[in-house]
Amino acid sequence: MDKLEHYRQIIREILNNHTKVAYKNSEIKFETVFDNESDRYLLMILGRENKRYEHGCLIHLDIINEKIWIQRDGTELGVANELVEAGVPKNNIVLGFKSPERRKDTEFAIT
Repeated sequence: MDKLEHYRQIIREILNNHTKVAYKNSEIKFETVFDNESDRYLLMILGRENKRYEHGCLIHLDIINEKIWIQRDGTELGVANELVEAGVPKNNIVLGFKSPERRKDTEFAIT
């Protein structure tokens, strides 16, 4: 399996695992959006919590130039940690939600 397809598989597994976790005391559901053609992957939340409708993106990952860019991470554990645990080298993970200046202070790729 080539590197890109391996990354796609890891991302799909991680996002699918997040859909199996129950959202406490609410009617919140999770949905995955996999765009393999553009290499864009989302975990969406939607539903009702305390009579309020919630809809938004919890995780947004892109594959750009053979690196996984984390555009949004609303998890407690951190999707970067999950990617590393799954075998993705830190130099192939970009914390896109941080400015390039701040990325220099992390263990992850700058671009």
